[in-house]
Amino acid sequence: MEITWLGHAALRVRGASATLIADPYPTDSGLRMPPAQAQADVVTLSSDDPLHAAAGEVAGTNLVIDGPGEYEASGLRIWGVRTTRRTPDGAPQAWNTMYTAEIDGVSLCHLGNPDRLLTKRELDELGSPHVLALPVGSADGISAADAVEIARALDPKVIVPVLYAHPGNRAPLRALAAFLTELGAASPDASPRLAVTRSTLPDEQTLAVLAPSGALL
Repeated sequence: MEITWLGHAALRVRGASATLIADPYPTDSGLRMPPAQAQADVVTLSSDDPLHAAAGEVAGTNLVIDGPGEYEASGLRIWGVRTTRRTPDGAPQAWNTMYTAEIDGVSLCHLGNPDRLLTKRELDELGSPHVLALPVGSADGISAADAVEIARALDPKVIVPVLYAHPGNRAPLRALAAFLTELGAASPDASPRLAVTRSTLPDEQTLAVLAPSGALL
């Protein structure tokens, strides 16, 4: 699979037979997904937050998934696990859905924007993903310390940080540095994309920092 970070929480994952985009964002985020990359067979939405649910910005989509359950589409196997989010008294319950997708023999988990640590049941339902798209800088989500704890519990081979401050993004996000400090890691050079196959997965856990491809408005 080839992984591209489109910016904010949006990830594009291209396999041999299909492409998936997770959590596409609208242009009022301050960013625009490049037209050549804003195309996918399947789109997953973690919540109804407009910054995570702009399915209309993606062309060529056969299926939009916006909740928990098991799905098979375009040769992909995807399952969603729903978590609660803190909700004001009297308001409808807010939800976040995390997805694991199997593409070309590699499993990738996108957590969306959770705001608490995951339960053992939720961790078990997500499985043991090879690649974890980990939100590390959300102002209304998990802390950097919680992000590290979740990563240790899921124990992926590759961690791809998403949902942190970067040029053009108008959302109030924390910088990547706080997560790196908690992880005890130096920041590697950012790459435009990440190619992963079952045979090239690292033996030791690896941090892969990607450069956002979204165009500034």
